[in-house]
Amino acid sequence: MPTSIYPKRLIEVDFPIKKISENARKEKGSHNLQIASLHIWWARKPQVSCRAILCAALWPDPVDPLCPPKFNQTASTLMESYFNPINTFEKNYSDSQELRHALFDFIVDFSNIEKSNNEQCIRIARELTKVACEIDGKSNDNLPLVVDPFAGGGSIPFEALRIGANAYASDLNPVAVLLNKILL
Repeated sequence: MPTSIYPKRLIEVDFPIKKISENARKEKGSHNLQIASLHIWWARKPQVSCRAILCAALWPDPVDPLCPPKFNQTASTLMESYFNPINTFEKNYSDSQELRHALFDFIVDFSNIEKSNNEQCIRIARELTKVACEIDGKSNDNLPLVVDPFAGGGSIPFEALRIGANAYASDLNPVAVLLNKILL
């Protein structure tokens, strides 16, 4: 049986479904100006859940022995700056288990509709996506590619762009194609 040369991704070890679902319900009931209000799409996926799933699918699990130290160091620094900006409590993010929990907490926090356009959250997500891509052997200018052949309303490609990945989207419906061209 061949062994993997890539570390497991966060989505392969756990995923905070209950908390993400609560955030998705809040998004659906929200009357804030969102991309979803541009055009009512019959099967729109909640943006917050797409964002959370993409983050968990692109970022490696820090507990995995194959996870490069560079990702753990970068993630540890970013989680420290996010959760403890003025050093008011002691958390050991150099512990990979603690770092895993912090990354899941960040994903849940970033999946909140109020944090959709938070510059600090977007910067952290893009930095983690970039570092995760670098450890896969890609150069800095070659970001991960998210392809959605049935994009519909465009939630997945839109959130992929938000977290710093490249996105390609298509659909059989010409209205969806036009909507995605405008959106993306």
